[in-house]
Amino acid sequence: MANRINSIDIPDDALFILNPAVIWLRDEDGSLGFYQTASHSAPVRRFTKLETEILQYISTGATRTEIQDRLNVAPSDLAEFLKSLNMWGEGALRWQNSETSRALADHARLIETARLRDIATAMAATADGNDVFHRTQLTDSQRQFDQIETTISHIFREPHAALDNRSYGQTFCDWLVASGQLKSPCKIVEIGCGLGYFANAILDRLQEEHPQIYDGLSYTLFDLSPELQMAQKSNCSRHAGKTHFISGNIESYDFRDQRFDLALSNEVIADLSVATISLDNSESGSPQSEAEILAQDFQLQSVPIAQGGERMAVINFGAIKMLQNLDKCLNDSGHVVVTEYGSQGQSPKAVRFSNHDEYTIDFGQLERVAQQLGFHHNRRTMGDAIGFDPDCKTIRLETLRTLCDCLLPHLGCEPLRVLAYTPASLKDVLGDLTDGIGNLQFLRLDDPASFTPFRFELLSLSRDGRKSA
Repeated sequence: MANRINSIDIPDDALFILNPAVIWLRDEDGSLGFYQTASHSAPVRRFTKLETEILQYISTGATRTEIQDRLNVAPSDLAEFLKSLNMWGEGALRWQNSETSRALADHARLIETARLRDIATAMAATADGNDVFHRTQLTDSQRQFDQIETTISHIFREPHAALDNRSYGQTFCDWLVASGQLKSPCKIVEIGCGLGYFANAILDRLQEEHPQIYDGLSYTLFDLSPELQMAQKSNCSRHAGKTHFISGNIESYDFRDQRFDLALSNEVIADLSVATISLDNSESGSPQSEAEILAQDFQLQSVPIAQGGERMAVINFGAIKMLQNLDKCLNDSGHVVVTEYGSQGQSPKAVRFSNHDEYTIDFGQLERVAQQLGFHHNRRTMGDAIGFDPDCKTIRLETLRTLCDCLLPHLGCEPLRVLAYTPASLKDVLGDLTDGIGNLQFLRLDDPASFTPFRFELLSLSRDGRKSA
């Protein structure tokens, strides 16, 4: 026997999966429900006590038959309530079971459709799209990283249990020192510096723990966005004597006679441009564009995309240009560290934010370029390299968004900072209110469904004291 939700048959052993962006606040009459995604914000909804109990069972992984038996709910009543959830907010609920075919197949098709759509978006990208956005359209720097494009370094900007009670910047600094990439004297250039928290944490850590390195340090913050550079100057103001600022586009900037010992690019290169090339042109020795010349010169292994009888590919053009540019301004024994979300051997595709697109990174391309430029290279996940504790559980970003943007404002509470809260740290901030909130989802940091540093790559490049020929 099966019931139907939105014309889909649901087996008796169906396991319901509630969207982590759905949360509710229990009260004497039942609960108030809140739901927000990047594309949808549902109105506040009142749930009865019985509906709240159903939601609670769904959030713990109960099957349809278990919910019916435990709560003595008629199958038709349960089906109507479940249907109403998706009428309230599209995507609030999905289901699967041990022998499911339709639900998982539909989900797989949606994933593949989205992947192809995002590759097509990358192929249609204009070379100056993100240049224009960062120069002229990014106008609220704090909101940009709190609500739109939260980064690993941003949500771990405070001391955290997953990093032995250090911040991301402090931990990164300790790793740079321990690995010999940061020593005195040192001229650092950071490419794309966000709000400046990362740079400030490194400077603070050196000043407190490694004063001999701090004394011989020069730190240059390079950025395209005037709005972000204002935030960087403010957040690094304690180190005004050590910091310098350059405005420009790293894909084309000429550093002239400036030289650096260490270049850092932390969660930035996804903002750089991508380019579509004809594999036939680059492989036959007849490139028709600068991107095709790069692909030919570096003998890039790109993922073929069939388009109108031609073999096309997307390359991380801007990231490659950045490596070429850093190669020119790096001292003979210099180091480069690049972190970003990506993989090896997968076509770059668009990651859509509300006000701009970014692009995933094919680190296989970057490693090939680094090798050709004469760098020794080593790639690991960010989580492994920096030393995140994979067992630590942090709140899901989808849950945190609804909590910050919907539930707390509805109660008139103080804004909650966007951080990687553990169950304990969230309780410290919200107190007893935490106990009344349903579907607060926390995941281990190595869970692929979490916003995990173990899905970000860290590429270390170094020279042995000799420039490549």
